[in-house]
Amino acid sequence: MFDLLILGASAAGVSAAVYGARRKLNMKLISVDIGGEVATSGVVENYPGHVLINGDELAGIFRKQLEAQGAAIDEGFMVTSLTKINKGFKVIAKNLSDVEQIYESKAVIIATGVKPRKLDVPGEEEFYHRGVTYCTICDGPLYKNKDVVILGSGNSALESALMMVEIAKSVTVLIRGDKFKGETVLIDKVQNNARITVVFNVVSQKISGEQCVTSIEYRNKLTSEVKTLPVQGVFVNVGYIPNSDFTDAVPKNAEGQFVVDRLGYTGVPGLYAAGDVTDIPYKQISIATGMGTLSALAAIDYLNRLSV
Repeated sequence: MFDLLILGASAAGVSAAVYGARRKLNMKLISVDIGGEVATSGVVENYPGHVLINGDELAGIFRKQLEAQGAAIDEGFMVTSLTKINKGFKVIAKNLSDVEQIYESKAVIIATGVKPRKLDVPGEEEFYHRGVTYCTICDGPLYKNKDVVILGSGNSALESALMMVEIAKSVTVLIRGDKFKGETVLIDKVQNNARITVVFNVVSQKISGEQCVTSIEYRNKLTSEVKTLPVQGVFVNVGYIPNSDFTDAVPKNAEGQFVVDRLGYTGVPGLYAAGDVTDIPYKQISIATGMGTLSALAAIDYLNRLSV
């Protein structure tokens, strides 16, 4: 039985794993990849220690730090189940080849993060990877000199627009509401860029194409006017859903986020959660990093009390 399992390897999970490894715990970090949503971020300018860094570069530093600390990692595995058992927890994870691993541990830190929210409009599933994408940093370079649309109003959408304006032929941002919801510095950059067109108060209705995307249809919420915008790329940035559906052993709120206290404690002895998968209101890399540290130290205290 492990002392500690850490589920997820973005900012919170990596931070927790560094502290667990330094305490020489019998520990395992389980994750599909290293970096998670951090790796798909564009330019990061608000993480201490880096004036400016790309998300994939930051994820690479995460990996190097884990390796330097000797953290044991099962990479390529997605957690499918977490249940309470006698004296601890059982976690089941599978890889892309459907190979299953079963783990047992005295304590667990859940840091599984979030996944992109979908539009749920006709054509979205059909044209996924054929013009529809949820990762600008992954797929943006494929749309050089093409017309693209960015959907969303938060930081992810703003970062997407700023990246794509350097690559694409034209960039249009469609927003459901009447204003942006991101950081002021990013809003100013987008609104002051003459090559970015912003359309407020519209709802996306349909994505169309043949082999690949050729257009998106949207409706003005105020006038009900429907327009069709010719594009070859649709970049969806309309929010995130917590990766929490693999367990019912932890209290969740209506949004599916794990409910935790200031130390990441879930209310289940030995079970902690950290980062964007929790109900902490502000979803920032620096906050997730701190939460990972807190939950790791709290889990270590719990394990120390078990050994007394």
